[in-house]
Amino acid sequence: MGKKLLLLYLSLPLLVLSSCGGEASTATFNRMSKNQFVTIGSVPFEGPLLYERSQVWVGPDAELGRLVVEKIAEAIEGGDEIEGRWIGMQHATLATTLANSEVDIAMGVFGITEARKELVAFSEPYYTSQLVLVINPTHRDARPNSLDGLEVGVREGTAVEELVKQQFGGSTIVPFKNLDDAILALRRAEIGAVIDDQYMAAFALDTVPGAGHLEIVPEVVGTVDTAVAVQKKDTRLLGMINEVIARVKSEDLYSQWLQEEAEAQLAQVQERHPERLERDRQAVLPRRVVIQVSKDNNNDFDIYRMANLTFTLTDEKSGQSYDSSRIDFKGSTGSASLTLQPGSYKLMVRKMNNWSPGIVVVQPSDPERLTIKIRLQRGGQVRMTRS
Repeated sequence: MGKKLLLLYLSLPLLVLSSCGGEASTATFNRMSKNQFVTIGSVPFEGPLLYERSQVWVGPDAELGRLVVEKIAEAIEGGDEIEGRWIGMQHATLATTLANSEVDIAMGVFGITEARKELVAFSEPYYTSQLVLVINPTHRDARPNSLDGLEVGVREGTAVEELVKQQFGGSTIVPFKNLDDAILALRRAEIGAVIDDQYMAAFALDTVPGAGHLEIVPEVVGTVDTAVAVQKKDTRLLGMINEVIARVKSEDLYSQWLQEEAEAQLAQVQERHPERLERDRQAVLPRRVVIQVSKDNNNDFDIYRMANLTFTLTDEKSGQSYDSSRIDFKGSTGSASLTLQPGSYKLMVRKMNNWSPGIVVVQPSDPERLTIKIRLQRGGQVRMTRS
């Protein structure tokens, strides 16, 4: 049966109910039965894994939460109407809030850490978050091995923050309330990089305004196991949740939910990095430039005077000059060639009083071979084309 998972921002002190000194599992089930809802502590703004859409929490973690609520409802007499109520919180207080019985369970990209294990009990992991580096290449083309001295943004109070502090001790770790804020700071070049879950990073880069030039570096820099958390004494509830997770794993449900929500988006955003590197490579890749010279029949210039001469091309930016091979005629067309990087070059023939037919522009988008055709026309006019 399907259960609604509502987005509610409740006043947490109102949710504190005493266990009356009984077993925590019994108290928790009694509370859920009495209230007719399961309170799920989580953190919003973690798309695409868990986020709000039209006041309903959606994503793979929301689907898992729905199955957990269904399992709980089956175990409670008259539990058909029990629903899940998501309580928006912060990562730093989530474990403490659960330990204080202010919510029934905690989940939603909730990473397992040793510090949290001191406060709550975790289910079997259901998702291993692969962490990636997000960069702003127009500011700093950073890599995982070059983060020393850089400011690296993370989500505050997360297992990701803890891992990054341990693994990248030479960096200055800058915590943000949510990933979108970190991405905006990276866009403004206020920090040098961001580290977070690959799906969440792709979601942010695809949805945050002005982040279209930011990239994911294709290398996993760390992993964090995520799980559902319960109070330490809630052994019965933990067993039920583990049964749900076992089913999710055996049927590969989480991967299917990811496929529906996020795989295409991740692949699309991941392409930004190699595409930009290819553009950069093309921008400096030398081109073979063939220069051909010919004339109209009504032009009286003796074109064969150019035989065995060379073209000189001078880079307008650097002033560096490059000479072509000697001009060789086949019939009435003379040809010479040379290799040039993209740039703007003044074309001339030095041994003809520095005669110049114009400017040659080699563009990064040009093919590896480029032909420049010089046509001497009537009245001393010159037409230069490229192909």
